Amino acid sequence: MPTHKGPWLLVVDIGLPLALFYGLKALGASNLTALLAGVVPGLISSAVSLVRERRTDLVGMAVVLSMVGSAVVAVLGGDARLLLVRNAWISLPFAGITLWSLRHPRPLTYTVTRAMFARRAAVMDELWDTNEAFRTAWKWITVCWGIAAILDAVIRIVLAYTLPISVVPATDPVITVLTIVVLQIPTHVLLRRTGTWHRVFAPGRPTVVG
Repeated sequence: MPTHKGPWLLVVDIGLPLALFYGLKALGASNLTALLAGVVPGLISSAVSLVRERRTDLVGMAVVLSMVGSAVVAVLGGDARLLLVRNAWISLPFAGITLWSLRHPRPLTYTVTRAMFARRAAVMDELWDTNEAFRTAWKWITVCWGIAAILDAVIRIVLAYTLPISVVPATDPVITVLTIVVLQIPTHVLLRRTGTWHRVFAPGRPTVVG
């Protein structure tokens, strides 16, 4: 499934937290203090996105709540590792919601992609209504993304509690990027097998049903 944050994700959600963590560590700050500082850019980014969209964004709200909740728990418990697994507490609920959406008429991956590519919504809706292979592909894509989110969370938790604290933040963006990249494979393959990929995502394709 295509992604849309681009450079903003790389700079604010990945680059700044790492720079703050390792910069503050170099200045002698504790692991907990450096990790708390690293939460701030992502928290601001998510809050700004929620305000800018001017509508309820369940994913964005989950990110904000996860950041705030993990920070509070880490401070109260004095355990920096509780902050290292905050993304796992996003991945696990996302996995549950994603897999649960298979019980609904249209699974989450289809709904989210349709919202991201609003200009192609009419084409996607027409294919959904008339092409059984297209519908089946999106259901399998949803299964892949749900399972991947579970594996993502498990890997993050294992690394957070087995590696040195100073190493874990550097693994976080690597896991994120690898998860997204790897999931493009089943997404592309399943849609291309239906013959609908180019009709929906190729540049220059019609954005309305003709």
